Amino acid sequence: MPQSVSFYSENHLLSGDLYLPGGSAPSEALPGIVLCNGYTATKDLYLPETAASLKGAGYVVLSFDYTGWGESEGPRNRLAPFGRVMDTHAAVTFLGLQPSVDQTRVGVLGWSYGGATAIWSAACDKRLGCAVSIGGVGDGARWMRSVRDTDEWMALLARSENDRAARVLDGRSGMATRPEILKLDPESAR
Repeated sequence: MPQSVSFYSENHLLSGDLYLPGGSAPSEALPGIVLCNGYTATKDLYLPETAASLKGAGYVVLSFDYTGWGESEGPRNRLAPFGRVMDTHAAVTFLGLQPSVDQTRVGVLGWSYGGATAIWSAACDKRLGCAVSIGGVGDGARWMRSVRDTDEWMALLARSENDRAARVLDGRSGMATRPEILKLDPESAR
C-alpha cells in the first residue's frame, strides 16, 4: 500500500502517494521517479499499477494530483501547462527530501499530456537525470492545428487571445470543454 503524502506547490496543497520498495523505508537511498499523469487523469487512475511495477523494480515512486485535480487544492479542473511543470518541480523536490531517495538519481515518467509535462520539466530542471515520455505531444500548436479546418483554427486562436487579454485586464478567464480543446483527428473520431 502506498503512503499518502502532501506537499505544497505555489501555495496549493497537493495530494500524493509514495510507493516504497518493500513497503517501508529502505536501508539505502534508492533512485526515485515522479509520475506525471495525462490531461484529465488523477493519481488514482492508471498510476497505481505503474507505480507498483516501478516499486517492484526497486524505485521509490511518487504519484500526485496536479493543482485543482483529484484530491489537490486549487481552482478545479483547469489545464495550466506552466502550473503542471511547477507542480512537477515541487514533486521532484518533495521526493528528493525523502531519506529513502538518492536525490542525485531522480527522474520523471509521463504519458499523454503528462509525457509533454515530463519532457518540459526535465528541460527546466537540472536535478532530473532521466525523463520518459510515452505518447506525449511534442508540438501542441501543430497538433491542435492539424485536427481543425482553417476557420476552426482561427476561431480558437481568437478565443485564446481574448481570454489572455481578459486574464490580464480583469482577472477573468473562460472555461473550455475538453472536446473544444482536444478535438479528435478525423480517423480517431470515426
